[in-house]
Amino acid sequence: MKRPKRYNITPALGQALLDFQGRRFPDKMDVFETEATEEVRTATSKGQKSLDEDLDPNPDFGNLLIQGDCLSACAYLKSKNIAVDLVYIDPPFASGANYARKIFLRNGGKSTIEANGGTIGEEVMYGDIWQKEDYLNWLYERLLVIKEVMSETGSIYVHLDWHIGHYVKVLMDEVFGEENFVNEVVWYYKDASGIIKKGFRKKHDSIFVYAKSDQFYFDADSVRQEYGESTRRAAEAGAVSFGRPTTINPLGKYPDDVFEIPIINSQSKERVDYATQKPEALLERIIKASSDTGMIVADFFSGSGTTAKVARDLNRKFIACDIGVNAIQTTRDRLAKAGADFDVLKIKDGLRLFRNPEQTTAKIFNLISGFQSSAELELGDFWDGGIAQAKGSYTPVKFSGIHRRLTKELIDFYLEEIYKLEDTTDQANAIMIIYAHKAPEIDQQYLNRLLHEVSKTELKVKLVALDDLLGERKDAFFTPDDADIRARKQKTKCKVEIKKYYSPYLKNKIDEYNAQKTKSGTIEQDLSKRVEISEQGLELIEAVQFDTTLKKVWKSNPALEDKAGAKEKIKGAYLLDTDKFKLKIRNIAGDEIILASDEL
Repeated sequence: MKRPKRYNITPALGQALLDFQGRRFPDKMDVFETEATEEVRTATSKGQKSLDEDLDPNPDFGNLLIQGDCLSACAYLKSKNIAVDLVYIDPPFASGANYARKIFLRNGGKSTIEANGGTIGEEVMYGDIWQKEDYLNWLYERLLVIKEVMSETGSIYVHLDWHIGHYVKVLMDEVFGEENFVNEVVWYYKDASGIIKKGFRKKHDSIFVYAKSDQFYFDADSVRQEYGESTRRAAEAGAVSFGRPTTINPLGKYPDDVFEIPIINSQSKERVDYATQKPEALLERIIKASSDTGMIVADFFSGSGTTAKVARDLNRKFIACDIGVNAIQTTRDRLAKAGADFDVLKIKDGLRLFRNPEQTTAKIFNLISGFQSSAELELGDFWDGGIAQAKGSYTPVKFSGIHRRLTKELIDFYLEEIYKLEDTTDQANAIMIIYAHKAPEIDQQYLNRLLHEVSKTELKVKLVALDDLLGERKDAFFTPDDADIRARKQKTKCKVEIKKYYSPYLKNKIDEYNAQKTKSGTIEQDLSKRVEISEQGLELIEAVQFDTTLKKVWKSNPALEDKAGAKEKIKGAYLLDTDKFKLKIRNIAGDEIILASDEL
């Protein structure tokens, strides 16, 4: 992969008030190549008004769904001179939890696999377990690059809660300037949580609103006119009464900055079974207030796609970005169902993800021979784990991350932790720093010279590229699924049948599930609970799509899409007007394969 183009990052406007060990101040962002992976063009535009070309503020912009990290997505937008009018982000909250989605076999009813943790019943969507300093560095860099692509009249809404919000507020003062702080919006929601013996129940999130400049757009009249109507719609969508009216301030003119909107319940039509999904009514309030028709609304942690969906419904243009494959798939399906037109892009940063960073990192460590967790080796939280060696010794391992660039500043921070380690254990025989990306000036020679100059440790510290570490074992990341597809003429049509589908990954997960111990043995021995794959294997398939244009970029035909919900099953047989096609099959874990008719 050739070296990416780089842009300077404009320094933060305000004073750096947060000072902590390992604080970083990035000044560059890399522009990687992108690959157009799909065009979604719906036959009808459900409920969306067409924009008058003379009144369209962004006539040359088409809606985008981007698979990639926020940093790379913003660098891409900057390279294309795309300015965003409104940003809403709902980043990880540093909540200390992993968020997962349940997997259901598509056999016409929910499977018995309502499992715990890493069994067949769940797939981790993203991890929200951080050291506080790592989180703040991570978000600070992303706030800086988001500011780079905001228009001068733009504003940003950052959605957080009590875990880390107070720290992020200070970071945002630094990035955008204290004078550009507009509001702290409180989203208050009622839930069914029980009595708490100590303290008060936590029933609100905080949304910090900042502007790029004092010329930011805000349409208070639009908010006032639509306020009562949006509240009524939220109530009809399954909201519960709060016991007092959700109205406006005592002056009776404008809504307050407390949004009393219920959380999404399991019966809501909005529900797409995505952890941390936010209600459309919340985004409707924000988008109406801080954007106008035709403006560009962006969400760089799009998750289930609520922001893009509501922006499209309100006749705005949208950019939705997420790093996880499952999030992109969920958003793609939701937007297609809503009748949106958009392009799907993938950032080509040189690293293939196994669905999302959390699952990729876990699989990396599983593929390293002799790897043990930091808990097993009684190492501190800083270390990812270590590689066991002879006579009880080990090599501590630090992975810089899927999308973090190894820089001089990061090396200096790591070395301080290495010096501490040597004071606390005599079992470490060397140190390994694994990286996926690095600054051009960083190599083993640079690190050796630095260690010699400082002379604080006798441990050898080795830099290892992720690609070199995995070597030939990289193929174990992406063992493809297999399908037996038959296509034959049927009068004037072509009948396409999925005769058999097989997923090595899901078969392994099911075997692990069946091997779990029970009071009487294992699940495998209990016929009422044992999970078996049928001969045809259609229960492993979530969605089937066809492309009959056969162009370089996949162009979906919504009329030919077949998607099975948790209590449904795909058809498995389809009639096409042509025998020339491409077929995409997505399994229940989110893995996809594409087959062409001339390969069958």
